[in-house]
Amino acid sequence: MGLETSCLVQPGAPRHQIQGGYTSTGCFVPGNSCMGPGACMNRDARNVKNGEARAGRHGPLLESLALRPLPTGTGSPFCGPDRGVTLEAKYSSSEEACKAAKKFAVSGDAQQALVAYSHALEMDENNASVCDDFGQFLLAHGQLAGAEYLFQRAVSLDPLNAQYCYRKGVVLQQQRQLKQAVEAFMAALSLKPQFLGALFNLGVVHRELGQITVAAEQFKRLLQLNAEDPCALAMLGECQAELGDLEAAIKSLEGAVRLDPENRSAQKDLMRLRQQVGQIGRV
Repeated sequence: MGLETSCLVQPGAPRHQIQGGYTSTGCFVPGNSCMGPGACMNRDARNVKNGEARAGRHGPLLESLALRPLPTGTGSPFCGPDRGVTLEAKYSSSEEACKAAKKFAVSGDAQQALVAYSHALEMDENNASVCDDFGQFLLAHGQLAGAEYLFQRAVSLDPLNAQYCYRKGVVLQQQRQLKQAVEAFMAALSLKPQFLGALFNLGVVHRELGQITVAAEQFKRLLQLNAEDPCALAMLGECQAELGDLEAAIKSLEGAVRLDPENRSAQKDLMRLRQQVGQIGRV
């Protein structure tokens, strides 16, 4: 079974603040940072796969979209005139509409992309892939409630798809629904035990919940699969420092800095811990 790579979500990332750009295939790629402005950004870009949702820390750079409240009952259409989206019969299939939407997204025409994705969903609302694609687009533009609605629908239509479960967890994490995010990441890992993105974000969420020991175990598990992951090493180092294991924390942070010299936050943490250990040694 191959390793699954995906995005790394910054702990405490501000809601609705997602930046990045689109590849030529219409996949959203964030300006990602797990610890500092330069950390892991290049590696995340190399790992990008068409269809992955990635939440970033800084932003927003993408155009903000006006989307009215989501439907609350069964049978309520997601889009339509009452939601500020005017649809015209211009696409022969949901696949054609999605392709057009991705082209609009690449070119920076967010409103036309929104209309095209709305067409796709109206034509094929029970297509999990359409829900997932539209959800990623809304996530990229900070529309977290809409993205959650669509990822949840994608999961309900295809519950055995680990990526859908993972992306549901990402948007829940962004909305600070941490316990629900844990459940979503666990569901993704039950389907793909070597899903690195889910492992990392699960560790981040446990840390945000104050479950430092559990978080450290998740980062260690990830490092067993990929020993040279600078973000996991940095996060493990922070957990170890909080648990009082300063020597182990220094070792982890040294590895993170070696692999990602631009990670200034990890450099500062490493310097601080070395000074702290030195002061203890002089006592």
